[in-house]
Amino acid sequence: MTRRRTLAVAAISFLTLAVLGATPSSAGTAADSTADSGSTDIPADPADSTDPEAMDAVRAFQDAFPGVSDTEAWQRINAEDERVALIEELAAESPDTYGGAWYDGATDTQHLLSTTPDAAAEFTAAATDRGIDVRTHDVDYSLATLLEQRDQVNAGEHPDVPAGASAGVDMRENRVVVELPLRALRGVRSGEVQLPDIMEAVARRNGTTGPEACESQFECQRPLRAGLEIRRGNDNYYCSSGFTANSTTNSHKWMLTAAHCGSTGTTFSHDGRAIGPMRGRHNTGDVDAAAIRVDNEYWLNATWGWLFHENANNMQLPLDGRITSESSMQPGQTVCIAAQSSTSGIRCGVLGDVNDSTARNMARVDEIDTCPGDSGGGWYRYSSGTRIAYGIHHGGKIQPSTCHANDVSLFSTLPDITDRMGLRVHTR
Repeated sequence: MTRRRTLAVAAISFLTLAVLGATPSSAGTAADSTADSGSTDIPADPADSTDPEAMDAVRAFQDAFPGVSDTEAWQRINAEDERVALIEELAAESPDTYGGAWYDGATDTQHLLSTTPDAAAEFTAAATDRGIDVRTHDVDYSLATLLEQRDQVNAGEHPDVPAGASAGVDMRENRVVVELPLRALRGVRSGEVQLPDIMEAVARRNGTTGPEACESQFECQRPLRAGLEIRRGNDNYYCSSGFTANSTTNSHKWMLTAAHCGSTGTTFSHDGRAIGPMRGRHNTGDVDAAAIRVDNEYWLNATWGWLFHENANNMQLPLDGRITSESSMQPGQTVCIAAQSSTSGIRCGVLGDVNDSTARNMARVDEIDTCPGDSGGGWYRYSSGTRIAYGIHHGGKIQPSTCHANDVSLFSTLPDITDRMGLRVHTR
């Protein structure tokens, strides 16, 4: 019988790979931020805030967790920093007993998974010390084990899994979810093929994800910032700019976007001003991301680490930090996107899955359907007045896009992007 208890995601440090394939020069930490450590004046009620992000974050929270008042939702969103610090701490200190985590905003409860009673007691004490209401669950497998098994499947190297499979992790069920072609799935269900107990087999869903790019217009002066409309070459194909970044191996400045937005060598521009060519791209598995080298002196002669915001001063907001490990992420977090269709308003949703096995193992955001042209935009978490970069937008599951209707949104996480491309997102 499966035991269930609560624990935080193991903080797995990784070596970054260079955009052009060189060896990395440094590795990140689980929480990497250049934000000012001083206190931020956050209104107790979202209605007292002049920032529309606050009200849309509250709306997204209430869509996911009905019945929560505006004030309660706002307070719980702003408390996410403390919850993230908890799960990162537990993940780093207890990788062998940590099974994962998720947050229930309806009851304001942090759920932690662990593999031993002693670990559960330690996790409970750590949460209590931080003033966090916690519920623990006994599970059979550590998150580190789940991720190791997942990666073996996705690399085609697992000895007990049929070829052509892909996998994700279901945190709540403490299982690796393996997507199989129908023929292989029949073999599993008939008993001819036996998967390890750590795995659950599901049918592969073909055509469940797709890019979002279209014709649109924006005009914005420097600095470059996440959420601008960018044009590919001279054709009428548009995507969104993601976060700006440094390479771990060279001195160039880069702008992230989605890999499906163009090919290597393609030049991108914004509002008639060239940015530079796409020089690195990766569009397989859980990463759909590309690096555009910033060559134009107009854009280079500016500061870095900004988000587009139509209602902010000078239409820009600072990016305060970035995640460097998926241990910073858990289902139940409220996240927002900066993308070219943001003229319709700030858009936020609630993280439903860190690794959606039915969507290339990307992160899935519920309660939000983005629009054509949003591909490449930047996903971030907004709480306590700060913005922490999470990833680059891929698209949705419903094709063609329903655009602000019934779909979900998918993005590649920064840890996966950095692991494959060696880029370090700028922060303020």
